[in-house]
Amino acid sequence: MEILKHPEKLVNTFQKLRAGAKGILLCDYDGTLAPFREDPLQATPYPWVPDLLTDMRGMGVRVVLVTGRRAADLHGLLPLSGLEIWGSHGREHIAEDGRYTAWQSEPAAEALLDHWHQQLRELMPHVRMERKVGCLAVHFRGLPSADKVLLEGEMEKLRQRLDVAGILKIKAFHLGCELVAPGPNKGDVVREILAQERATEVAPVYLGDDVTDEDAFAALGDQGLRVLVSVNPRPTHADIRLESPAEVLEFFRNFREAARRGGQ
Repeated sequence: MEILKHPEKLVNTFQKLRAGAKGILLCDYDGTLAPFREDPLQATPYPWVPDLLTDMRGMGVRVVLVTGRRAADLHGLLPLSGLEIWGSHGREHIAEDGRYTAWQSEPAAEALLDHWHQQLRELMPHVRMERKVGCLAVHFRGLPSADKVLLEGEMEKLRQRLDVAGILKIKAFHLGCELVAPGPNKGDVVREILAQERATEVAPVYLGDDVTDEDAFAALGDQGLRVLVSVNPRPTHADIRLESPAEVLEFFRNFREAARRGGQ
């Protein structure tokens, strides 16, 4: 573990849990709870994840998965009943009772994403893509370097031809990039959950590995502990860095023990 800034926040978080504050554990999925795989549908969680999340939920900890994936994808990969999931970077929500809601982007942006998706499929049919709510993920994972360069060039050409007004943004993520319509992000999820819990004494923590998690780190600010999961250092808003799945496991066990002592 590396302390990046505000060393007191780690200690304070566990002290609050032991004193009875409600734990809020927000986690990205890929690279945090599961290893990256060339085929994202094969990215099952680390073996210890289901039991630990179940234990913490049983103690009253609010466990929330915040992912760039489609929300429904996680039901197959992490089949825990009653799990709260925010998918597509916060544009889909599956509540604990199973209710599904989705944010509605502008029709023009959705049409543009559909057109872009079709064009890329025709140009490079072997590239893995995911069409989600208000966004289109394009995966570089498993591509030869030459194909990656070609793909980036084709995307820039499409941008100049299809999106002169600059409606869509291109955002990088681990081994890929995403075309994103204006709308909610992971930071909005954090703000929504903190607002829902504003009448309660809470100890919130957000764990994530990707640049898309920086919106969540920024939104959490001084209100909770921000945890970057990354082998390599990088510029970040996070307060601490965990370098391996073993360190994530140790952090979760400590979080669970603190929550247990707090009587959650």
